[in-house]
Amino acid sequence: MSGQSTFLALQNITKTFPGVVANDRVTLEVRAGEVHALLGENGAGKTTLMNILNGIYQPDAGEILLRGRPVRIHSPRDAITRGIGMVPQHFLLVRRHTVAENIALGLPGASALFPARRLEQRIVELGERYGLTVDPRARIWELSVSEQQRVEILKALLRGAEILVLDEPTSVLTPQESQGLFKVLRRMKDEGHAVIFIT
Repeated sequence: MSGQSTFLALQNITKTFPGVVANDRVTLEVRAGEVHALLGENGAGKTTLMNILNGIYQPDAGEILLRGRPVRIHSPRDAITRGIGMVPQHFLLVRRHTVAENIALGLPGASALFPARRLEQRIVELGERYGLTVDPRARIWELSVSEQQRVEILKALLRGAEILVLDEPTSVLTPQESQGLFKVLRRMKDEGHAVIFIT
């Protein structure tokens, strides 16, 4: 991905719910190797906009361009196949399963109940590369909140996310953990990933 080209563009996105205009002609351009803060008060429409990008909602008007081409994103699975991964504010992890089992859920060709050692090795390698170290055999309930967040980020990266959307990622972290997350985001930026940081 080139740092000069627009990876993703949201153009004049509008979304209404009964009695509420959540997004009113919102435009946003994201290039590879950039970190964007999507800043606003509660109820400003930040998460709605990202839910449109993640295929949870469909826009009433406007369009999404991916590498310059118009796309319709129909579901979170559709989003991840297009290289867009979202780390939700409330993690979607199965607490009784291991890190590797959680990451295997939704990975093509991976067994969710008996993930191969190759997947465990990939988790370790990617964790070391980005500063997201976590034991692939640990059960989710054994992990701290920041470690669970690492699992969600690793899950998105292992599914091929080139653009990562983080919804209120520091709200569950201590100041020291937040600084650790910022280091992770800088590494991702340096490697050409794009990040949208909702806060």
